[in-house]
Amino acid sequence: MPALKVFIRYVVIGLALALQPFVAHGAASQAWPQPPSQLSLDSPYGTLQVSQSDYVYEARLQLDAKTIEPELKGMINIPYAFKQANNQTALISVDKGLGACSINYHWVTVSSQGYTVSPAFGSCSAKIRVRHHGRTLIMETPSQDNPAMIDEYRYDGRKISLRKRRPLMQ
Repeated sequence: MPALKVFIRYVVIGLALALQPFVAHGAASQAWPQPPSQLSLDSPYGTLQVSQSDYVYEARLQLDAKTIEPELKGMINIPYAFKQANNQTALISVDKGLGACSINYHWVTVSSQGYTVSPAFGSCSAKIRVRHHGRTLIMETPSQDNPAMIDEYRYDGRKISLRKRRPLMQ
C-alpha cells in the first residue's frame, strides 16, 4: 500500500508540473496593471488637484484651488486623463475608507464652460484598466457579483452604462 501512495504522489506532482504553463498563462492573462497615480492635472481649462489634508480620507478634489461640487472627498487619485477636442476628462478614484466597498470612480470633464462630474460608478475594486473607443471612455474592473466576469463601464460624456462580459484570453 505505501508504494501505491508514493506512485499517486508522483503522478499528482507530475501533472501539476505538466499543467503549470497553462495555469501560469491563465493567471497572467488576468493580471491587472497598477494604475498610475497623480494628485494634480494641468489642462488648458484649469488645474485639477487634490487638496492637502491632515487626515488621508479628508482630501477633496479642486479645480483651480476651489472645491468642486458635488464634493468628492476621501483618498483621491487622478489615474487617467484624456484630452478631447474641446475639453479634458479625468478619471478620479475616491477611496472613502469604509469597509467592503470603499472605492468608487467619477469622470470629471473640464472645459472653457466649467466642469461636470459624473455619478459614482465602479465595482468597489482598485483593479482597473482604462481605454477609449472614439469618444467613449471605458473602465474595466473585476465584477463584484461574479469573479468570472468583467464589469465594463462606458462613459459617453453624458451617461455611464454598464456591460458585463467574460475576460478576453490573451
